[in-house]
Amino acid sequence: MTASFPTPAGYRVLERRDISAIVAEVDTLADKLGGTPDDWETSEISDGNMNAVFRVSGPEGSIVVKQALPYIRVIGEGWPFPVSRIAFEAEALERQLAALPGSVPEKLHYDESLGLLVMEDLSGYRVARLAFVKGRRFANFAEDMGAFLAHTLYRTSDFHLTTPQKKALAAGFAGNSHLCQTTEEVIFTGPYGERPFNRITEGNEEIAVRLREDSALKQAASEMKLAFRTKSEALLHGDLHTGSVMVTDTETRVIDAEWAFHGPMGFDPGALIGNLLLAAISQPGHADAADDRRAMTDWLLETAKRVWIEFDRGFRRLASEDRSEIFPHDILDAAARDAIVDRHLAAVFEDMVGFAGAKMIRRILGISHVEDFEAIGDVAMRAQLERHALRVARRLLLERREIADMDRVLAVLAEER
Repeated sequence: MTASFPTPAGYRVLERRDISAIVAEVDTLADKLGGTPDDWETSEISDGNMNAVFRVSGPEGSIVVKQALPYIRVIGEGWPFPVSRIAFEAEALERQLAALPGSVPEKLHYDESLGLLVMEDLSGYRVARLAFVKGRRFANFAEDMGAFLAHTLYRTSDFHLTTPQKKALAAGFAGNSHLCQTTEEVIFTGPYGERPFNRITEGNEEIAVRLREDSALKQAASEMKLAFRTKSEALLHGDLHTGSVMVTDTETRVIDAEWAFHGPMGFDPGALIGNLLLAAISQPGHADAADDRRAMTDWLLETAKRVWIEFDRGFRRLASEDRSEIFPHDILDAAARDAIVDRHLAAVFEDMVGFAGAKMIRRILGISHVEDFEAIGDVAMRAQLERHALRVARRLLLERREIADMDRVLAVLAEER
């Protein structure tokens, strides 16, 4: 990677020791923590690929401070990346919170010059992906994530916004183009060729070669890239995998919206459902004498199905309640409105299936593998389960136009065991 990106005037990469002094300058943050800076404890909790993240704890509370680095953290300065991504995350948080209160952490402060975003601390939550690896289930997950998808996608789309509002929203996020370009490379292009950061589990060399020589599959991936580039339907989270969802027994929050842009509605649900399918397929690799993980597998598959059902139901309800410009009441009756929504959601479902397949392949043949498989110590079993996922993903991409519902998606998974 040779591109370079400007940083804001006054920007510097912060160390842990810098954080307290910066927080102390913002009265609302200092009040939330309580006490004085001498009473605060700062710890680095960076565990993602991209940014530096700190938790500051005081006598009265705690906050999370996230700084966008001018490169990808886990790779270093050899892969420069725009600090401006944090501005899009800050804006996306506000949009998501307005669309569905309580679905994302509260934004407490934003400093453009330092590429700094301060948010509500979710220390009582667990990363969904890691919880699934441990065999944990969450009763509200599908309902909460279906609602998040329905509200955030509907309320940032042409169905809800006026034409000037929608055009302004899409234009406002157009500046996040480098992250879109990166998404295109790592999901739709890179896994199908030789790239420096691609990695393949030992034992999967043959299937990797076979898929990389599969012209029909590569065409399907390129068609999904074209949809990603050309459809401007709603404001997307842009990276909605199970590592971007925080959970408790009763609550669900979505984090890390720095990849946000205005794009195809099917992308976010495809990313989430594809990752749920990966989690399900990986479960035998986490089994032990006390738990064969069959119940966990069934729960994950049912959850993937229910996420779509809840999204579909929520989207239809919002459309029926809204006085949208798309549905002028003096021109269209309720039956006509419902027919338009039917056709739209059918197209979104087709895209979702294709994006799910592309996301699954990217996590096995490309850069940035996932803990669902990486935590499996038996390499031969890991490779076997990854091959199952690759076979499923290939069919989702190639058969997306014929797959009509989530039952058929799950049938493909069963057929490829």
